[in-house]
Amino acid sequence: MKRPAAKASPKPGSPTAKKPKPAGAYSRLVSAKAWAADKLARKSGRVHIFNATRPHGMDGWTMDLKQYELIRGHILKTIDQKGDAEGAVPLQLVVDSAQKRYQKHKLFPKGRLTNYVRYTKVDLEARQEVERVPGSGSQRIRRCK
Repeated sequence: MKRPAAKASPKPGSPTAKKPKPAGAYSRLVSAKAWAADKLARKSGRVHIFNATRPHGMDGWTMDLKQYELIRGHILKTIDQKGDAEGAVPLQLVVDSAQKRYQKHKLFPKGRLTNYVRYTKVDLEARQEVERVPGSGSQRIRRCK
């Protein structure tokens, strides 16, 4: 059986090229279904991770409540302490500082925090606690106004 020919990626600017999502797409309101799922997850020590770009605002998985609260606090504290005139920080700064600070923490036995920080950041966008700074090149975040 022959494989179908691979399709070439569309050129930037062409009508079929993938367009970046507007900054507000990451902080749309999530559904009541998502909030109910989160409430139920929290009863068992978990947090349902929200993602405003997914159906009903749910990514479909949970995270340990203690891990979530620790990383959430770190993200917000880093924004408050290291934010520029706009109150924004580079996401990579948040990731790197979390990695350095918590790599030996008992809640993260494997010592890898990149995904925990990024998933928690996406969740905080959906909960409208933080937002992406539009047009900033590499991703920068700040508290919602």
